[in-house]
Amino acid sequence: MLTDKQARIVLKELVEKYLKGKLPDYQLLIELIDDASQPVPVRGVLEDIRQYGNARYTQQELEHIDDCVYIFG
Repeated sequence: MLTDKQARIVLKELVEKYLKGKLPDYQLLIELIDDASQPVPVRGVLEDIRQYGNARYTQQELEHIDDCVYIFG
């Protein structure tokens, strides 16, 4: 199981991999993920990846996504 900090890093990596250059509010999303005082919009990130990215997740990415959804809801 990932810690809060690890989950934020993993989510940030997913955003950078699948949404960089595609999502208009990319930088704002990165800042939101980095801000520990803010809730992390995991489901919103996954929805953006579905909408803007052509994601073919690795097995490890899928496991990390499951952990992030568990941690952040």
